[in-house]
Amino acid sequence: MIAANLRSLNKVRGPAKNYWSLERLQKFITDELKLNAQEFMPQFIEYNRLLMDWNSKINLISRKCGSIEGHVLNSVFFLTKMPLSGNESIADIGTGGGFPGIPLKIIYPGIKATLVDSIRKKITALGDIVNGLGLSETVAVCARAEQIPGDRKFINAFDVVTAKAVAPLEVLYDWAKPLVSPQGKMIFIKGGDTGDEVLRLRKKLGNEKVDETVFSFDPEYGIEQKKIFVISKP
Repeated sequence: MIAANLRSLNKVRGPAKNYWSLERLQKFITDELKLNAQEFMPQFIEYNRLLMDWNSKINLISRKCGSIEGHVLNSVFFLTKMPLSGNESIADIGTGGGFPGIPLKIIYPGIKATLVDSIRKKITALGDIVNGLGLSETVAVCARAEQIPGDRKFINAFDVVTAKAVAPLEVLYDWAKPLVSPQGKMIFIKGGDTGDEVLRLRKKLGNEKVDETVFSFDPEYGIEQKKIFVISKP
């Protein structure tokens, strides 16, 4: 049924390649997030098309990837236990191809998303992708993460600052702390062995609280074992 429904959505424009194999994502949205996947799949399919077209020109994701499906799944898995309210302002540091910022924006259209990356070519591509998807209140900013606090409009401006495996935890903390609002939080997506990173992070924390949550899913989704680190201001 899922495959049939997805095929009905996939009005292929141009060569099919592997643009349209997003059945796992649709199943995850339906079965794990308990949402109506039909509301989101057209935008995810278009995101897939736009990003893969850009990826043939510049490296947004690995050239070995036939679609963005794995990147999306590894961006939204934490919503199974930590759903957003849907009206947050979010900064996505080291966003690359827009992960996790754009998938979160698609699922929560009401959030305000700032996508940050230091590579101008990626930001150019993201600007085109954001426009192509018609995402409101979403901007792509070319800046090094450590330089963002130099722009006063970003100081304490975000309810959530997130990043997906772009740097060690203690570095992400240094980058994100000036950007988080007094009631905000940092949400970092990590995989692999993070023991040493956690030790270094805890040495930096003052009164902030860090919560670590481990996620695992049915292997059919292809989601590696992931951890979410949430740091809240006191």
